[in-house]
Amino acid sequence: MEFAASAFRREDIGYREVFVFARRQDCDDFAGLEVVNGSIGGEVIYFHPVFGDTSRQSPRDWDIVQGRFQDVFEFVAAQVVPDMREWALTEDAGDL
Repeated sequence: MEFAASAFRREDIGYREVFVFARRQDCDDFAGLEVVNGSIGGEVIYFHPVFGDTSRQSPRDWDIVQGRFQDVFEFVAAQVVPDMREWALTEDAGDL
């Protein structure tokens, strides 16, 4: 998922870097661990890049970060589980 990490580097208004480890299956939402001074930290950043034109500098005029979480456990509890529930309800509704 280097393409998402690269997009984050180009588009993040905080000029940060992330090690991307997750992607939502139905949209371009990603999660990554923040990289600080070359080391992967514990904080999770949940983001939605725009994947703009890579031939020029991104204007960085809006925040692509949708959420920040203290660690992976908080991310899973606060973001992944509710998303899974929503996804399951949508999928199950199609079977009715």
